[in-house]
Amino acid sequence: MSLAGMVLMAFGVVLAPLPGPVGVPFVLFGLILLLRSSVWIKRQFVKLVKAHPKWLRPVRIMLRPGAKIISLVWLQGLRVERGVMPKRFRFMYRARQGVKSLFKNRFSRASEDVA
Repeated sequence: MSLAGMVLMAFGVVLAPLPGPVGVPFVLFGLILLLRSSVWIKRQFVKLVKAHPKWLRPVRIMLRPGAKIISLVWLQGLRVERGVMPKRFRFMYRARQGVKSLFKNRFSRASEDVA
């Protein structure tokens, strides 16, 4: 099980440079396998989370049962984009605003039809 976890994590790291979060699921599943199979790795992971909470707490949240992975990946993408890219090149924030306005217009029309 540990070997399968390491292979999945390595595969996720290889896929990480591709556009989009292609490697994230592989890394998460590999990490889940590693954490379930080894007490030592679990201890090391907890120490790392305590040492670097800003970076690893979202990973820990994603490992919980019933986690809302898509929203967490989106929020992390927004954080990385804000930290790395200049304001004029940020596309995720503008895409989010466009989707919000689309749904706002759709739901406001539906409430007018009911009244």
